Order: sequence, then structure tokens, then C-alpha cells
Amino acid sequence: DTRFIIEKHIPAIVSQFYEHLLAYPPTRKFFLKKDGTIDQEYLQLRMHHLTNFWRRTASSELDNDYARYVDYVGRAHTASGADPKIYIPERYVIGQVGFVQHAISEILHEELQEIDADLAQRASRAWNLLLMVILEMLSRAYSGEHEAEDQAPEVEVDPEKVRQLAVETYERNLDLYRSIEHREVVVAREEEIPEGERKIVEIDGLSVGIFRHQGSWYAVRNYCLHRAGPVCTGSLEGNTLTCPWHGYQYDLTTGTLLIDPTAALEMYPVEAREGEVRVRFPRKTWDTEPVTLDSPAFEISETTPLQLNEFRLDRLGPGQIVRVRLDGAWVAVYNLDGAYYATADTCTHEGGSLSAGHLDGSCVACPLHNSCFDVRDGSVVRGPAEEPVQTFQVAVEGEIGRVLHPDA
Repeated sequence: DTRFIIEKHIPAIVSQFYEHLLAYPPTRKFFLKKDGTIDQEYLQLRMHHLTNFWRRTASSELDNDYARYVDYVGRAHTASGADPKIYIPERYVIGQVGFVQHAISEILHEELQEIDADLAQRASRAWNLLLMVILEMLSRAYSGEHEAEDQAPEVEVDPEKVRQLAVETYERNLDLYRSIEHREVVVAREEEIPEGERKIVEIDGLSVGIFRHQGSWYAVRNYCLHRAGPVCTGSLEGNTLTCPWHGYQYDLTTGTLLIDPTAALEMYPVEAREGEVRVRFPRKTWDTEPVTLDSPAFEISETTPLQLNEFRLDRLGPGQIVRVRLDGAWVAVYNLDGAYYATADTCTHEGGSLSAGHLDGSCVACPLHNSCFDVRDGSVVRGPAEEPVQTFQVAVEGEIGRVLHPDA
């Protein structure tokens, strides 16, 4: 009876919750880039999932499908099958449900107390009981936790900026979002992507998979909704795209997560025109001045076409990693203070993508189970991996780097 009352307040609830997370250093760290600025895309991704969860809770039939959905959400926040360093601690899940429970109680009191006190009381009790059940189900996914919490003073947060982001996220979920400025980018020639093939491109740090599938073109962000795995490198059977990390499956044609149709990969308009494959990307804003459509941050130099095993030096700064293709396989290329090294992209332990990991000196850490390899010779520095990773030579000519074939 009160779903519509609660639904209209969801943007405010999500906004206030993330204000708290961004102000508290132990939780703020989850949303920071390496340079210390807010990662807007990741923040909006989390807002998207939280918004979907509470909208579905407010409007769904509380049946077995909903119960499976809550169970899926609970498991997705744990360290099960993923890097235990990046899981969401149980106390934050408990805190989030408690925060929403308090917010809903206040909303019902403010909206209904003067109009229908009996409904306000019954609705408050109903929501409290439901959230107790939800909390119990989410907590079942955790077997216990022993992580210590650092104490630190709060960080100043701009509430208006967070509120605007939460409102935009909510409007996107309802397909009400206002028009966004886009930039059309040529990402490939048609002949570079035969029928049934794909190409991974990177635009200003955004990895996107371009698929030519059953006569149509699809552009999908290479970012699994589970643990940010390289989903576009996974297997494609029929329309089902499977992330190589943990097996999450999506419908390539819509981006929809098969286990939860309310969640989907980010997709971009793409078309082939005059022999060129063109993708339209939205502009970005956060912690910087508004980006114009002519901003060099969105430019791809087309004066020197790249081969699949080549990369531009100005796109690979010190300490950064980029991926290229060599003989149909992915290769990770690393910049170690101006010296370039390359290894197979696949971890020898359980197949994690090394290019999605991070460099610490000359060692790259796999994002799945934290195996580390020395990129200079491929040797194992830290397990659980036991086998070294294959290495390749890198040649530099002018502004272009090239990964060489082993027999070159």
C-alpha cells in the first residue's frame, strides 16, 4: 500500500547513504581512483544496484523469485570465489539495511501520520518485518569476518553533487534521464571485425567490446557487474556472453544479466557506416571541469592505424597496463618507468586477467586470487599460482609499441 510513497524517496535515500560512505574514510576508499579522486562510474554503478534493489523490494511480489534475487545479492557482496580483499564487509551490509529502515520509518511518519495514523503504523511494522527478513537473508552469505576497522576523521563531502548523481541514476533506471551529450568515435574498420568476431577498444580508459554478431553490431562495456571482470573476453554461445572470471552470464543483444533481468551491462549505440565502425560515448563529469565534445580526452588518433598487437605509447603511462591481441590471444603490456614488457594476459592459476590487476614495482598482481608475477621474466613471485606466465618482447618505433611474435 505504501510502495509509491517509498519509491519517490529512493533517490534521496540513496544519496544520503552514499554521502555517509564518501565522508567515512574506511568506506570512501572503495570509490577512489588511484589518483585519489572519486571514481564516478563505479559510484554510479553501485548507486544503480542499490536503487534497483530497493525499487524491486518496494514493487515485487515477495515470492520465490524475489527470495532468489535477495540470495544472489547477498552472495555477490562476499569474498566467495573472488579476491577477499575487495569484498564488502558484512557490517556495511547490516548498516545499509539499518540506514534504509530508519529512513523508511521517518518517511512513513512524515507522509502519513497526519493523514492516516493507522496506515502509518501498519506500514512501518510491515516494512520493519520485511527488512528483518532481508537482513537475515543477506547475512547468511557471510561465514564470519574478522577485519579490523581503521578509525579516521570524516571527510568533507558535497551533498549536492552526490544528490544530483543519485537522482540521475534513479532517472536512468526509469528511462527518464535527460538527453546526454555524446561523441561519435571511429573504433575500427569493418573488415577488422569479421562476422562472429569482436574487438576490445579503450577510450580514455574505458574498455569496450565491439561485437559483430548475427548480422548486427553491439558495443558493450568490458566490465562485469559482479567483480568488474573482463566480460567481453568471455565465451559467446548464441546470445549468451559468459564472464571468464566467475561465470556470470549476459544477453549480448540487451546486456541483461540472466540471473537478474533488472541489472544489465552498460551498452553504447554502434553502427557501421562507410566502412567504419562508429560508437557514441557519453561525456564524463566528476571532480573536473565539464568535458566538451572537442576534449582531447575523447580523441582517438586515426593518423596511424594500429595493428592488433600494437599500442600507442602516450596511452600507456608509467605503472599502467594495456592489452593487445597476438595470434588471437590477449597479451598484457606494462610500462615500468619507460621500459615496456609484455606477458600473456591469463593468470596461470585460474585464468584471471592480469591486465585488470595492478603493478607493484615489476610485479603484477592477478585481481582474482592475488598471484604475483615478475613481468620482466614471467616468474612467480607469490602464489597460489605455481606456473610462470609467458613473456614477449616489445619493440618501440616512434609513438607506437608492438608486441613481437615469439619466433620473431
